[in-house]
Amino acid sequence: MTTIYTTTTDNMQLCKPQKPLRLPRKYSSKSCHLQHGARPVKIVRASYQYAYDETNTEYLDCVNSMSHVGHCHPAVVEATSLAMVTEVASSGWEIDLGEPKYPKDLRQILPDHLDTFLFCNSGSEAVDLALQLSRLYTCGTAVIVVDNAFHGALDSVHQLSPKIYKSNNISKEDWVHSVTMPDLYRGPYQSDDPLAVEKYVADAKDVINKARDGGRKLACFIAEPMLTVPGCIDPPSTWLQELYKMVRAFGGLCIADEVQTSLGRVGSHYWSFQAQDVKPDIVIIGKSLGNGYPMAAVVTSREIAALLGERIKEYQCTRMMDAVGCAVLNVLKQEHLMESATEVGTVLKNELMKLQIKHEHIGNVRGKGLIFGIEIVWSKQSKTPARELADQIVYRMREKHVIMANEGDGRNILILMPPMCFTKENALILSQGLDKVLAEISTQRISQAVNTAMQPRVGSCEGRLGILQPQDDDDDSASSKGTVNLERVLQCYQDLD
Repeated sequence: MTTIYTTTTDNMQLCKPQKPLRLPRKYSSKSCHLQHGARPVKIVRASYQYAYDETNTEYLDCVNSMSHVGHCHPAVVEATSLAMVTEVASSGWEIDLGEPKYPKDLRQILPDHLDTFLFCNSGSEAVDLALQLSRLYTCGTAVIVVDNAFHGALDSVHQLSPKIYKSNNISKEDWVHSVTMPDLYRGPYQSDDPLAVEKYVADAKDVINKARDGGRKLACFIAEPMLTVPGCIDPPSTWLQELYKMVRAFGGLCIADEVQTSLGRVGSHYWSFQAQDVKPDIVIIGKSLGNGYPMAAVVTSREIAALLGERIKEYQCTRMMDAVGCAVLNVLKQEHLMESATEVGTVLKNELMKLQIKHEHIGNVRGKGLIFGIEIVWSKQSKTPARELADQIVYRMREKHVIMANEGDGRNILILMPPMCFTKENALILSQGLDKVLAEISTQRISQAVNTAMQPRVGSCEGRLGILQPQDDDDDSASSKGTVNLERVLQCYQDLD
């Protein structure tokens, strides 16, 4: 009989914080920051799609995709506990732990050509390994990436992440080449252009041709099939298909970064590359595999993996990985979480589309399954990114006990990637809270506009301010004294943008 230790309110000491929560700078990097930095929440435990602070207040988690099947899922906790007490670490000598089951289970939900598994501890490590494999196989060096993408935190991987070197003023290596992100909402070619996709493909072709200048060989093209960090951009399938064709025509490999989008998150398929109808040569899987346990994998063909030679032994599936990975897959199947992602995602998208119609500050809603991006703008007409409003929404939603985050190049895109156990009821709580917050913000901004219109400006006459004064001193009409010109109020509201 196995005893599983769980944290409950009975064995926790719950108390209100005595002082503001701050990072211990003596032990942390200056670049580290707290979520909700102005008013941080101290999360002490979590269960499924909920997190709890030190006062036992419950928060709905809408962003933590790492806990794929739910925080501290009992089945995963039990499997981890059992494996931990029997784990044997190797120091160079051979240990017969038997053939792991997990690669076989994972193999069943992947295309036939992806038959070899290389396991490591993080998505960044997996991306680095995939880059090594592509260069070994092609003898090329040039790499094609998508603008604003992010692929990890290692030094080699930084170079594949335009988000990193653009935001930190790091010089891009000459072997890295960025294609324009196919953003049909605010990109150079938008949804009202019937040739938008063809133009994005043509631009990408130019980039690939320039990458081969001087005789340089192409190593690979790496991209998320659904671009999460740039703001959950779902590329047109024909765009990704055409890029795969071009890269292969020049001898390069195609790598799908599925760290954020795998194991049924898109709802219709286990893998987002399947939703795009492409067949990558290498697939990178990370966060979702271990439900928080540090594990990742590179999946490829035997032919490509064989180029590692003896080094391939470094990437075996450990007993812990085997136990945790199998547990996550079992939960995913037994609780029908991929099918649930489709159903819940449909409800969530419908609710978000209603909010887009209702609220001026929602410019665009995109996504599928349990992965969405919501563009927050100053106005639908201008499409100007409204980071300040996005920040406000995140903080106000936290006050309503819903955890959200904003991402994208302008930090104005609300990202939704909750644990897969997220329900239809959760979707309604999220959408209703967002509706109230957006209404509160609009009311506040109109109030500010009225106040601005009522206050005389230095050096200007009151008539220009929208304050209508009576023409006749004997006119005591209440309606004519100090009334507000609505056109002026609307102009002030627009000025706030």
